[in-house]
Order: sequence, then structure tokens, then C-alpha cells
Amino acid sequence: MVILAKRHIGISLGRMALWPKKMKQSSSLITLVAFSGVLLAACERDSEAEVRATLGQWFFLGQTAYFDSQSHCTGAMFHTNLNLPRPKIPIQTNVEAAKYALRADGLAAVRIDGRTPADLIDALRLSGDGVFGKHALEAGSLAGPCFQGVEIARDLYAALNRPSATLAYDMQRAGLMVLDPVQKRLFYIAGDVW
Repeated sequence: MVILAKRHIGISLGRMALWPKKMKQSSSLITLVAFSGVLLAACERDSEAEVRATLGQWFFLGQTAYFDSQSHCTGAMFHTNLNLPRPKIPIQTNVEAAKYALRADGLAAVRIDGRTPADLIDALRLSGDGVFGKHALEAGSLAGPCFQGVEIARDLYAALNRPSATLAYDMQRAGLMVLDPVQKRLFYIAGDVW
């Protein structure tokens, strides 16, 4: 695709020799703006549409309240219509079942009455191989830049420390989800090490 784009630009620039000077400048500006748009799109880890399509399979999403995606992280908050995941993502009620579900399906959700998602991440990290907890902790720590300087970070902190909130993790997208039943919000946090 890049080669075709270079050929196209090369042809356009070749034809520009016949254009008046003002048209050459305008054409160069348009080319620069188009190229900048391609570069900016390449700097996003995820698009809002992709994240909504994925999460919409598992949760009853309402409006997007916040979305930021950079090259190494994505942070999002969605209002929810229901405080439960869809049946496609069964909620595990103990740490061992959550670990097994993640290994088997690459996706797991866990909620234990009276326990916060932060508590569950620690319990999952210290249990057995700790894969679920380590991945959840990694996603959360790497997504910091996508929440810096925004009030949403405070809401995320509250959701992570809310007893009986649902914690979920998707191995394919390296995404952590926290469903806050009190505020009716779903947080999505994802990060990569490149």
C-alpha cells in the first residue's frame, strides 16, 4: 500500500510541473494533510469503533463517556444499560474458576461479593501461575498515559476499589475491564510493551 501511495504521489508531482505555482502549493498542502492523517491513525492502539464492537459482545454498552488511544495504550469509559455482562462472558465467583476460564477461553470475568477488583487482581496474581493477575496488573499500569490529567482516572480508581464490581480480562486485546455496578460504568484499560 505504501508503494502504491508513493507511486501515486510521484505521478501527481510529475504532473504538477504543468500546474501554476499556487496549485502546486495547494496540492502539496493537501498531500501533507492527508499524510499527517495516516500517521495519526497509525499512532492509535485501538479505534473507538473496534473497542465498542468487541465490548458490545460482552456488555450492555450505553454512550461513550471517554476514549483515548495512543500507540501503547487505550483508556475508555462507557455508560452501561445493565450492570451485568452478557451471557457470552460468564461471571466466575472464585479465583480458581476465573484462572481456568482465562486459560481455556482467553477471556474471563470474576466477581466475588464484598471483594474489590483491586483485591481480586492481587489474589489472582498470587494464585498458582498468576497469569490472570499479572496480565491485569500489566494492562492497568501500562495504560496510565491514556488517563493522565483527566478526571476519569479518579472514577477508574473508585471502580477498582468498589466492592462487588466485576473484573474481566481479554487475552487477545490485552484489555482489562472493570464494570462498576454503582455508577453503571464500564472501564476498558489496555497497554502494550513494544
